Amino acid sequence: MLALASALPAKAVDAASVPVSATVLSKSNCKFRGAKSVVLAFGNIDPASATAATASTGLVIRCAGSAGLASYALTLDDGLYGTGPGALRMKHASLNAFLPYSVSLNPASGNVAKNVDLDITVSGSVTPTDFQDAMIGVYADTLVITLNP
Repeated sequence: MLALASALPAKAVDAASVPVSATVLSKSNCKFRGAKSVVLAFGNIDPASATAATASTGLVIRCAGSAGLASYALTLDDGLYGTGPGALRMKHASLNAFLPYSVSLNPASGNVAKNVDLDITVSGSVTPTDFQDAMIGVYADTLVITLNP
């Protein structure tokens, strides 16, 4: 007797993809405290002055995390009208005129004990060579200060 072998049905093969990810957090977790928007106002600048126009304001940061000492670093962008790193400019309110200025952060980086407020001074300067021949009027810019981590 001849047995007919029937073909076994083919089993469908299927696969699933499982994305795997993880984020390793910094041992330091720093944030701005209080006002996150401050004004650096140079006020009225006398074009006859031989002294730089200066201004300062402050921010506060606090760091937390698992590290006893938290490391931080602050950076500035180029503002709305800057022409590159360190080449900041304020724009005249109604004319296509610009007023160069500089800004520094002190301290810009370092270590701080966790859960302790640290005052950051934001200082700016406009040199006489930049404002003595500037067009009369109001100038403004907006900077972004980034706090890492």
